[in-house]
Amino acid sequence: MKTKEYYQELAKSLTPETRSFIGGKFVEGAGPVFVSVNPANGEKIAELHSNTAEEVMEAERIAREAYNDGRWSKKAPIERKEILCRLADLIMENLDELAVLETMDSGKPIYDNVTGDVPETAQTFRFHAEAIDKLQDEITPGDGKHLSMIVREPLGVVAAIVPWNFPMGMAAWKLAPILASGNSVVIKPASLTPLSLLKIAGLAKEAGIPDGVLNVVLGSGRVVGNALAEHPQIEALTFTGSTAVGKKLLVQSGETNAKRIFLEMGGKNPCVVMPDVKDLDHAAEEAVNAVFWNMGENCSSNSRLIVHRSIKDELVKKIVEKTKALVTGDPMDPATNMGALVERPHMESVLNYIDIAKKEGATLLCGGEQLYPETGGNYVAPTVFDNVTPDMTIAKEEIFGPVLGIITFDTEEEAVRIANDTTYGLHASVFTDDLKTAHRLSRAIQAGTISVNCYAEGDYGTPFGGFKQSGFLSRDNSLWANRQYTEMKTIWIEL
Repeated sequence: MKTKEYYQELAKSLTPETRSFIGGKFVEGAGPVFVSVNPANGEKIAELHSNTAEEVMEAERIAREAYNDGRWSKKAPIERKEILCRLADLIMENLDELAVLETMDSGKPIYDNVTGDVPETAQTFRFHAEAIDKLQDEITPGDGKHLSMIVREPLGVVAAIVPWNFPMGMAAWKLAPILASGNSVVIKPASLTPLSLLKIAGLAKEAGIPDGVLNVVLGSGRVVGNALAEHPQIEALTFTGSTAVGKKLLVQSGETNAKRIFLEMGGKNPCVVMPDVKDLDHAAEEAVNAVFWNMGENCSSNSRLIVHRSIKDELVKKIVEKTKALVTGDPMDPATNMGALVERPHMESVLNYIDIAKKEGATLLCGGEQLYPETGGNYVAPTVFDNVTPDMTIAKEEIFGPVLGIITFDTEEEAVRIANDTTYGLHASVFTDDLKTAHRLSRAIQAGTISVNCYAEGDYGTPFGGFKQSGFLSRDNSLWANRQYTEMKTIWIEL
């Protein structure tokens, strides 16, 4: 890490790219202008021109041409691997600039971007690149008269729509396996946070990804997102975002060409703490990190703490102490734990959920208010509510902000019932000192990822995705993601 002053000066010196990236060139869109705003102070960073639906169609045509002529799809696996590994290197060579762009655009703390998001973006590309020449096709047992082969081929042109909470990381989760598998891609970043992906697009060209293979289109979901979802030829669309939008994408697919829709959506994730836990300091530390990391703007945030009555008071005391110790403030300061929420309407939504919790009878233990309004930034104090019941709004709805609700249970069966009492099923954490209990709860709780005695989403080698309305058909990370963006073909040869 460098100093706050260094990052502030670097931010002043940057001139972010503001144009779409289509056919290997940065081109200005013909659609309406939209503004990138710094969530930390409300100041304008840049003006960008969005794309029209016709320009999205043109981006797909260019991507299709690149796919069909084989400039990427037919490259030897080792060549694609070397280019994507070079991209990972370039990302790390531009670490500070990417980290500052991301902090300016999203409000995320610079510490998180320098130590986490940028290196993890690079490593995601490297992981999927290294898998390219190691995933093998199959020959099935035969009768001696036939040769039966199972091969995997790229899907073709894949669309991707990524969210604003982890702009680089989520883009890498999509782009790395899509490109590693030989596809062409048209990707739309969130309008709130487009800057880091545009920088990576330029680095991808420098790394050697052929023109037309990777295309970045800009604009609203209403225009650009719909154009991708309703495109009559795109083979698949991968999406991370809200459940409401994910459901709409399924309808749009069914009404057009039945393109595959890979969905990773919302979460209302439980953290269950059993009465046998001895190290409550560790449990409290992990619980606080789980809900307040990235200002709670995280689909896998453990926003429901489900704790046994016998240890609740002691654990809650530790959680409140650790919450009050968090530093909320200037995202460019390496000492900051929590930065600004991404935009003012989202901040107002989070504050409204806090007001609803108070009215419904939850007990506010700390936080609960906007901070530093004089700065023009979107800061909300990390907030903890006790005496939350499973039927309260903050126990049901995804707030996507720094708000923790504490629910008490008496039996293991009750804990499981509360944990599963949600339309979502993305992530859950379990804390217990008993191995049998860990296995029982990990099996009983309905979620795509269960972390035991820690808060974690796994790593590059483990699939990440959800149950129920958190998503289906889709897994990010791991070799499953590489396979996901391929078509399976059987070849049956008579000998």
